[in-house]
Amino acid sequence: MKKILLVLSFLVVSLFAKIDINTASVEELSSIKGIGVKKAEAIIAYRKAHGKFKSIDELVNVKGIGESIVKNVKNDVRNGSKKKSKKNTKAKSKDKVKDTKESTKKKSKKSSKNTKVKKADKKSKGNKKSSKKKKSQ
Repeated sequence: MKKILLVLSFLVVSLFAKIDINTASVEELSSIKGIGVKKAEAIIAYRKAHGKFKSIDELVNVKGIGESIVKNVKNDVRNGSKKKSKKNTKAKSKDKVKDTKESTKKKSKKSSKNTKVKKADKKSKGNKKSSKKKKSQ
């Protein structure tokens, strides 16, 4: 009776959340459609021998699991936590700030060049007008 409740609870959980292949138990893995107890045990044995899965596609290396099974279970499993690491988030935000600063500098350089050109044009036009006045006098 306890086993049935345990399996049912894992089935309910698996409906709402993806199962982490790096931490899941045999019961959790076997609750995924297409993975039975034997394949779940093989996944755990592979994980113990080779370390954590770097990607879900690495499941192909587990004995008894082919590309079709991996394709079918991709929506039900994940490798690692859902949270993004703080390091990656900070690095990305620093890069965005850096990119923004660089693009702002480029824009300000362009606008200052345009302003200088416009001022030079105005001065040269002013000089032409004054030279015309001098010639007519």
